[in-house]
Amino acid sequence: MRTRALLRLRRWRRSVLVACLAALGITGAAGMASGQTAGTVRGAVVDERSRAAVAGALIVLLPLDGDGPSLEFETGSDGRFARSDVVPGLYAVTAALGALQSEVYRVRVRDRRAVEIRFALGPDRGATPWIIAGGARDRLDELFAAGVGANREGAHNEAVTWFTLAAGLDPNCIECHYNVGVAYSALERWPAAERAFEDALAIRRDYTAAYYGLANVFTRSGRPDDAARARDEATRLTLAALEAGRRQAAAEVARGIAFLEAGNVEDARQRFEEAVGGSPGYAPAYYWLGVALTEIGRSGAALTALRRAVSLDGSGEHAADARSRIAALER
Repeated sequence: MRTRALLRLRRWRRSVLVACLAALGITGAAGMASGQTAGTVRGAVVDERSRAAVAGALIVLLPLDGDGPSLEFETGSDGRFARSDVVPGLYAVTAALGALQSEVYRVRVRDRRAVEIRFALGPDRGATPWIIAGGARDRLDELFAAGVGANREGAHNEAVTWFTLAAGLDPNCIECHYNVGVAYSALERWPAAERAFEDALAIRRDYTAAYYGLANVFTRSGRPDDAARARDEATRLTLAALEAGRRQAAAEVARGIAFLEAGNVEDARQRFEEAVGGSPGYAPAYYWLGVALTEIGRSGAALTALRRAVSLDGSGEHAADARSRIAALER
């Protein structure tokens, strides 16, 4: 089952690259248009500690000048790789296998010439922010999507690779760091997960999901006091966000009522819907939405909104009127 899942993931990644090639009008078995110039990137990947060859390592080429597609391929059983259809230009090149990653190199590929690279993989390499200066920001979505796909397939080592590369393109990508933490947590690599969640919080201190991630890390790694503090901070931020949403919803309801009293039912409905979207637990927003929907003859939607208002606050200011309106609409 796991093998089939990984095969599907790799086919999906290849389809992304094929789509990039098709968008550029490039065809042919080797991914190159007839007559187009090309160079070769080849080399080997070893473990930096044991110096043993690393099979199945992922090689990623990100173009830093021009519009060529990013490329990804794997080493063979002997740890070696070769790609002979590389569009000439400047590339950022890295190798990775799960949490192990090489340094990131910049290489110039020339027509009908070969570039030889020898990678050494080590744990927890830092991101490489200079890549972004080379114009590779448009690759971020592709790398992030590959990480999401890997996590969904349970290929958490691969997910770490893709999200780390994405964070290299944009060090302020808070979701990249957070998802590295999620993947490391699934691998039960608690120190690495903690660092990733802290990296996310260094970008935005009120990123609630990262505190929940830390609480899980601390709980699983036997640090109950730290877990309690992280969970308390996550709860505080959640409640603060709910209160802020409630205040905004109340302001939207007030605007909607003003529109309603002026006979502008459609704008009133929009304000009430925005209030509901911003604070799904705010009963007055549902009540006034039900009133507006009744005015424009949308009885079914009005019933749903009014019932929701009563379920949220059965003894509140508008509860009795909401029940009367429900009874009238049900007749």
